[in-house]
Amino acid sequence: MKIEINNHFTPDGKEFYYWILYDGPDGIEEARGFAVDLVEAMAKILEWRERIARDYCEEGNGPA
Repeated sequence: MKIEINNHFTPDGKEFYYWILYDGPDGIEEARGFAVDLVEAMAKILEWRERIARDYCEEGNGPA
């Protein structure tokens, strides 16, 4: 798993975060998104990790 989180600013100076998650075998699964703060970014990343793990378990590719 690899996570990238970068902060950016809107033209009017408001901060937001852009995140990328690489997960699954050899990091082949990728999810991206935006968040208004780090707490929201981490919550979304954890949500995507659970979705990816669930997909692999449902496909019979082993435990999450």
